[in-house]
Amino acid sequence: MFASHHTAAVLSVLCKPKEMNSAVKINIEVAVHVLFWLLIFNAVNVNWVSSWFDKTIRPNTPPPLSVLVFPIIFYAHSLWAIPKFLNKSKWKIYILTFSLIFIFPELVRSSLLTLCYPKITFWEEIRSRDSLILGKPNVFWMTFTFSVAYRFTKDWFVKQYQIEHLRKQLSSHLKVKTPKIQPLNAKEATTLKQRLEETLLLKQAYLNQELSLATLAKQIDTSDKKLSTLLNQNLQTNFYDYINSFRIVAFKKGVIEGKLEQLSIVGLALQCGFKSKSSFYRAFKKETGLSPSQFIQ
Repeated sequence: MFASHHTAAVLSVLCKPKEMNSAVKINIEVAVHVLFWLLIFNAVNVNWVSSWFDKTIRPNTPPPLSVLVFPIIFYAHSLWAIPKFLNKSKWKIYILTFSLIFIFPELVRSSLLTLCYPKITFWEEIRSRDSLILGKPNVFWMTFTFSVAYRFTKDWFVKQYQIEHLRKQLSSHLKVKTPKIQPLNAKEATTLKQRLEETLLLKQAYLNQELSLATLAKQIDTSDKKLSTLLNQNLQTNFYDYINSFRIVAFKKGVIEGKLEQLSIVGLALQCGFKSKSSFYRAFKKETGLSPSQFIQ
């Protein structure tokens, strides 16, 4: 419990928002976006003064409306539709938002143009080179490709970098803050180990299914911290593996003595201190490399 609280405290310190740094990052990102769109708008050959709908005036230039709509669709898809709806539970909503972002603007544009110029039919305009869906350049495809690439870059590379950076911070912080547990000195370890084995062999404390580290430490007149250190650092094991080793020895002895004539395998295991069938089979396999049935055979 202490470790979990300590980790939570460390994370709260490391993840505490830094308003100045966040503001700087946001400002840098905004500046990069503004610079990018300025370069794009200056690079494309668009006549912003001439008619936006008369194709004869601009035979070799993209329609101004397409250039203006491009960033709007780009941000709507990359900053709203993808992060909010593109997942297993909301994919149907994503399809609706996709249609709203990419298809609806062209339907509005073609409808308005048809109303303003009766000679132009709706389907002719949708298939024209000014179309946001089928035109040249293809605004639909370009925007979709750019927005997906941007979202992938932002979500994958940037966030992965942040996660790795946080992991390194957490690791270094825990190395500094977490004290290294030293093994007991040889004399104390020998004395404590002798008392432990006497308690388990003579009093057969391992037969208690509810035996815990604290209970056993009290029985051998030591602290649970010292007993844990003895097991983990001096004996290179843990409490449950150590106690289960005594229970497995008792089980093997019971098999040799013929107790399986009156008890089942699980019944004998419970009698030897195991709390359940699954814990017994798992511990026996780990200790011997065999299942209880294979051992008996």
